[in-house]
Amino acid sequence: MKRKLITYAILLALAAVSITPFLYMLSSSVKPRSVFFSSPFLPTTPLFLLDESTGDLAAGDISLLPEPGTPQRYTLEIDVFRGDQNLSTQTITLLWGSPDQLAENEVLIPPDIDVNQSLTQVPSGEASPPTDPTTAAPLGFELTDGNDRGLAGVAWGLLTADNFDRLFRGEPLDTDGDDVPDARRPTGVWRALVNSIFYASVSALLATLASAMGGYSLAKFRYRGRATLDNAVLASLVIPGAVLIAPGYQVLYGLGLLDTYAGLILPALGPAFGVYLFRQAMISSVPDGILEAARIDGCGEIKMFFVIVLPMVRPMTGAFLLINYLGAWNNFITPQIVLQSPEKYPLAVWIAQLRGVYGIDYGLIMAGTLVAIAPPLVLFLMLQREFISGLTAGAVKG
Repeated sequence: MKRKLITYAILLALAAVSITPFLYMLSSSVKPRSVFFSSPFLPTTPLFLLDESTGDLAAGDISLLPEPGTPQRYTLEIDVFRGDQNLSTQTITLLWGSPDQLAENEVLIPPDIDVNQSLTQVPSGEASPPTDPTTAAPLGFELTDGNDRGLAGVAWGLLTADNFDRLFRGEPLDTDGDDVPDARRPTGVWRALVNSIFYASVSALLATLASAMGGYSLAKFRYRGRATLDNAVLASLVIPGAVLIAPGYQVLYGLGLLDTYAGLILPALGPAFGVYLFRQAMISSVPDGILEAARIDGCGEIKMFFVIVLPMVRPMTGAFLLINYLGAWNNFITPQIVLQSPEKYPLAVWIAQLRGVYGIDYGLIMAGTLVAIAPPLVLFLMLQREFISGLTAGAVKG
């Protein structure tokens, strides 16, 4: 029992570590720019923010304010110190309401308040400032009491779908006139999404079909040179893909296939790994007697392959289809080498292009990455049974 508990604890810890990047990406996609780096996951911004070096009091999670028309006073206690010496404790009262309700020495919170908007400057209360400020210790401010926080300390009101809105509808443009009140610059995510679906789907289907045919030929046909082909396929497995980038580019250039989808898809057809994988699956899962009986009954080779052979290796077909689809979907290097037109880029490359010249919009990138995960996730859920069966094929003797 103790050993099981330890095993489960280790598995849960590994699962938590594995899912942490996904949770970070999910939380980052719904955080606004103003608090993106304030916390690693969900924002923990309180109602009021205090700059501890300047004493500037600003607005934080304004969703914690009551509904308009509901007056509310907030009394904040702020310690002011210089070095290790506590100078004073300042009490500041802020009013959320109408100006006619404002009492003496109170600060009015504007009705159209925005996040990070400055409200007031905290006085130091220092009786005699240092004669030489350059050598004196700097002032420090610390908000000690009266600051509200959301449930569990999380600023739920700051979470927003603005990143997804900008991703799908486009970046808002600053316009001087009112003739285009909601002008936006398209991001091109829809075109990139269609490009990825087309490229990954066609590549996966054709590569799976070609690999199944090649594996069937090596496993069930007897012809001169078959052993040589077997050895060539097996030997090509040890060649790193990066080594083939330069000669592959030269071949595509000679054929005039650069900056075309054909130049992206054709080199991925019939991978050696897939051919050898299906060869082994055909040997272990397709009995020769069934093929002989089909031939005696007059079944043609093409019909026999699609009607008899492929259904018998369905788990391996589903597993390889999913592996190939994920590989094509996440392919990042090859599209950048083959394609030169940005409108032809798949989603993986398009997301990398979201980096600006003067800054990086991390929220937009996280939202785009989350969208890029969705199609492969749906496909995996649809083919998970075949995927698991294909990976475990031959593991247990029946």
